[in-house]
Order: sequence, then structure tokens, then C-alpha cells
Amino acid sequence: MTFRLPTLLTASVLTAALLPAAASAKLGGHPQLSVVDSHHATLEFAADKLPRNADGTYDATITFAGGQHVGRLKAVGRHGDDIRYAAKITSKRALRVKTKYTVRIKLADEPTAKRLVKLIDRRD
Repeated sequence: MTFRLPTLLTASVLTAALLPAAASAKLGGHPQLSVVDSHHATLEFAADKLPRNADGTYDATITFAGGQHVGRLKAVGRHGDDIRYAAKITSKRALRVKTKYTVRIKLADEPTAKRLVKLIDRRD
């Protein structure tokens, strides 16, 4: 049985193109934290498309060093090829504008990214 090289090559390229991509999502750019009121803020970041868990939530974990509560993550738009995600942050203590907060973002199977994010006021 003889195979022609172009046919074999075309079949392998098509097979590779049809296989699902690995569930990997890279953080794109720097996260932004903007104030809503004295105890609430919104964290926004861009990343590759995040896979979903069995319950429908995104496969991502966000934690703050100060123990602030992080709400459910939702897609809010696009930034180039990346998707912008946002989560509401709630704190028992008052949040201070122009203060840097440490946030850890774990996306799918990627290692945890640790970032310092300054709280900015966009309400003007």
C-alpha cells in the first residue's frame, strides 16, 4: 500500500487543526482595580478564553492578601483577541484610593500570578 506524501501530510494537518486546544489561559496585561464605593471595587483583567467548570463558573481563582471577598467572575468585553473579565470585590474595612493591593489570579492550569494593583477612582 503506497501513500502519497501530500495526502498524508494534509490528513495530519487537518487532524491537528480539529483537535481541541489545551485548557490553558494566559493573563494578558495588568489587572485594574476601580472603586465603586468605600467598601466595594471592581477588578478587571484580560485573558485568553477561560474554560468553564461543571457548574458553569469560570475555571479561575482570585484571592486578595487582605481577605477581601471576591464575587463571581463574568465576561464584560474584549481587548483585542483576549476577553475582559470582571469581578466585584467587597471589603469589611474601607478601601483606600491610590493604595496598592496584592491580588493572586489563578487561571485554569496556569501557575498563580501575583500582582500589585492600585485602586483607582474612575467615578469622575
